[in-house]
Amino acid sequence: MRRLYILIILLFISSVNSFSQSDSLFNTSKSILNKGVKHFGFRIGLSKKDIENDRFLTIVDLDEVKNFSYELALSGSWFIAENVAWGAKVNYGFSDQKYTISSNLLSLLIEAQTYSTNTATTNFEIGTGVKNYVPFGPGNRFFVFNETNISYNYISSLTRDVYDGGMDIKKSMKTTHELSLGLSPGVMYFLKKGFAFEFAFNPVMISYNRTFIKQDEIKNGGGSDFAIDFKFNILKIYFGFAYYFGI
Repeated sequence: MRRLYILIILLFISSVNSFSQSDSLFNTSKSILNKGVKHFGFRIGLSKKDIENDRFLTIVDLDEVKNFSYELALSGSWFIAENVAWGAKVNYGFSDQKYTISSNLLSLLIEAQTYSTNTATTNFEIGTGVKNYVPFGPGNRFFVFNETNISYNYISSLTRDVYDGGMDIKKSMKTTHELSLGLSPGVMYFLKKGFAFEFAFNPVMISYNRTFIKQDEIKNGGGSDFAIDFKFNILKIYFGFAYYFGI
């Protein structure tokens, strides 16, 4: 999937480069992201992983592993200084994770020969922050940026655990309220005047969340957590388009 992302980006950039080279905007070293410029953009994030009939440590059969997620984001900003923008964003995400395993030793742990779990999660996020741009290379075509933001995220998930093909089924619902401070680096490329293509890596963040759990519609529980996550997932990138007004 990583190769596919890179190929899409390179093909898209090369396809528009032939008719955008003549733009006079990119033939000058003068800054174009000045105070007063406005920006509107959208971004898409995708992640997928499939494994079938694998074996873990020779004793556990991974019959099926399927992970799929996507995220849609809308953002807008106003440049408060040269190459510095303040803005807001709204994100919506969905993920579906499924694992099915079997082992003769599994019964020693959970009293079952086979076990599968399926978790569907949705999240809604709003946030605000500052985005810093640094020109890269000649002209005003490439920019490296970093986005620093604070956000609130509402996460709802439903998990269904199935033992021995349905002999026993357990369900749990989890609701999480999260506050986070994040950093998200990326690269922007102007295709035409005002119109740019962007991609960024998943954010690193400091977060605090409060979780409420209901199991089998009877038992209630919950907890809170403070976490610092500085791991980059190079297989999960966000890409999209943006339009800059006033350049």
